[in-house]
Amino acid sequence: MNEFKYSLDKSSKKFICPSCGKRRFVRYINQITNEYLEEAYGRCDRETSCGYHNNPKQNECIAIVNIERINLIPDFIDPILVKQSLKKYSNNNFAKFLHKHFAKDEVENCIAKYNVGTSKHWEGATVFWQINQTQKVHTGKIILFDENTGKRVKIPFPHINWVHKKINKDKYNLKQCLFGLHQLKSSIAMPLQYNCNTIAIVESEKTAIIMSLFIPEYLWMATGSKQNLKLQLLEPIKNENIVVYPDKGEFNDWNTKVTELQKQGFKIKCSSIIENSDFETGTDLADIYFAMKKNASKNKVEIVLSETEKKIQMLSKINPSIISLIETFDLIDEKGNGIRKM
Repeated sequence: MNEFKYSLDKSSKKFICPSCGKRRFVRYINQITNEYLEEAYGRCDRETSCGYHNNPKQNECIAIVNIERINLIPDFIDPILVKQSLKKYSNNNFAKFLHKHFAKDEVENCIAKYNVGTSKHWEGATVFWQINQTQKVHTGKIILFDENTGKRVKIPFPHINWVHKKINKDKYNLKQCLFGLHQLKSSIAMPLQYNCNTIAIVESEKTAIIMSLFIPEYLWMATGSKQNLKLQLLEPIKNENIVVYPDKGEFNDWNTKVTELQKQGFKIKCSSIIENSDFETGTDLADIYFAMKKNASKNKVEIVLSETEKKIQMLSKINPSIISLIETFDLIDEKGNGIRKM
């Protein structure tokens, strides 16, 4: 079996990036000695905002002989920890942010559906649990949000941690899964009970939860990072209809991955709706919907419908699922403009 002598470390360990100073740096490792190369060699996973990548020269191909590849059994977290976190939402900044923008019962149902937890790691912190389709808990991501803006707290440092690190499990073998994957439990014996039978995937857990409130017809999940749009995480939903919504600036990368997944039999599409918008780089789908909501309340003007939109409005009264189809496939009207949801 041939491999390169040096490769990026496949563990979850991160170092300080020599360029941006964030702890998002993945170092190169010597495949033969299993030792890290010098600190300058590696790649920052903040590919859009940093982009630092220094790969070792003369990275020759080597033959790996007589080495057994062992697929380590993933570790899981005791579900009692999830249950213990499902409380004290009055002290959960993310929950308080949601209550500012959505109805009380909608927020409570959404929090319950996604098993959103509260953490004592930081005052007001949230836990996003990664629970798979068989209800096993892979880990939990702890994040502190600003209760007014809904943005992550990054000063004086990025407030992100992991439950499996916090409980000090020795040699924890983390195998991540999609956030929201646990919702598939009801589809084992029957099809998904959603209008368009569609799974929508975004990058952040926060965005998945918010979009489930804006568009509850879809089953919203999150990769948790740009790099996590990959076969290993999407394998459990291979037979479902999937649409991914990359953040602004990430379309090319995700679209390339989607093309590869299509070749492997996935029914998956990459939406360009965010990439083609006028919003700044880094904008996600929830940002756009909040902006639309804000503008709608400020500018209540009569909307002039195109002929196609008039027909769609009439058809939707007969079959409401047509709206979901339009959103899924980014359909356009007779003039090449996007069809708006009325």
